[in-house]
Amino acid sequence: MFKAHEIKPGIWWVGALEWNERRIHGFTMPNGSTNNAYLIMDEHVTLVDTCSHEHCAQLIGRISDVVDPARIEYIISNHSEKDHAGSLREVLALAPQAKVVTSTKGEAILRTYLGKEPELIPVKTGDGLSIGARTLTFVATPMVHWPDNMVTYSPADKVLFSNDAFGQFWATSERFDDEVDEGALFAAAKKYFANIVMPFAKQTAKAVAAVRELELDLIAPSHGLIWRSKIAQILDTYEQWCRLEPANSAVVAFATMYGSTRRMADAITEAFMAAGISVRQHDLAVSDISDIMTEVMDAKYVAVGSPAHNMTVLPEAGAFLTYLKGLAPKGRRGIAFGSFGWSDAAQKEIANTMEQAGFQMEGEPFTVAWNDSPEDAQRLFEMCKRDVPNCT
Repeated sequence: MFKAHEIKPGIWWVGALEWNERRIHGFTMPNGSTNNAYLIMDEHVTLVDTCSHEHCAQLIGRISDVVDPARIEYIISNHSEKDHAGSLREVLALAPQAKVVTSTKGEAILRTYLGKEPELIPVKTGDGLSIGARTLTFVATPMVHWPDNMVTYSPADKVLFSNDAFGQFWATSERFDDEVDEGALFAAAKKYFANIVMPFAKQTAKAVAAVRELELDLIAPSHGLIWRSKIAQILDTYEQWCRLEPANSAVVAFATMYGSTRRMADAITEAFMAAGISVRQHDLAVSDISDIMTEVMDAKYVAVGSPAHNMTVLPEAGAFLTYLKGLAPKGRRGIAFGSFGWSDAAQKEIANTMEQAGFQMEGEPFTVAWNDSPEDAQRLFEMCKRDVPNCT
């Protein structure tokens, strides 16, 4: 039932389409996801990556469409996270003679859930693996986005199996970049970069520089579409994203209890608008945090607000701050704000968390007791215009 797709002579896409998956570690995927795996038919049949355990039947079915899985002799594990390696045990059960090729750090991670039985071959940058007519080479790409990450290159085919780099969370029946809408493709790639790759932009920039040294017909990532017509464009775009240079724009994200902090968010938003600064406002109760982070990647200013609730922030704001701290976008200016009834502890917590995440905080948090009157809103607007840089 499950069919493989030949992407180059002798190289087959055998991945899993996760049409109805919607979330992975805080990232929402409105269009599902794809766990890409690739089968290389050579003297020694080689599988590059697997997929999540839940979708193993697709992987096995597509492999079986090309060859008996028992003939697999090498399994290359570019990354040990379960969406890439979650079906290793099942594949090894069908191909018990197969050897797993991985990075040295990947070896240690895989042992934690594969045990001592399978033979693991650790490789490092520059190592090669002859599989017949092809010799595959490996490049370590640590912290793009785990310490074990590596990529695999087939010089004979000019194909780079890039693992998490250049991916998108997107399930489609198409396989290549030129078969889908370009705007939608790059939007998906940007959201992926902002939420997965951004904390490791420096390491990713080095990986992009190394990729530029290769002759490439295809970049085959572990998620989403395969790049063939827009390789130069995605490399240029990744270089730009890796610089993390913000535009003169702002994001205002807030949680509210009785509407007071919402009115503060409106005043801050209007202050940015009055200064001619492009701004987006998000109520954290209804906006998705991974969509907000895609905008944060471009923003020079990020304002986060919450009223005080039991001496801390509201749960929606707490979740966003946790997510923000993990991704830690550098070179941005932060603004903490919020209303309170008897304590401004929440706003101090926001400021502290954003500072820990690498934001340059703009003065003391904006706080207003209740903020119930039009006069309060106007006063805050004037305060923002005065105190927020470039808003005068």
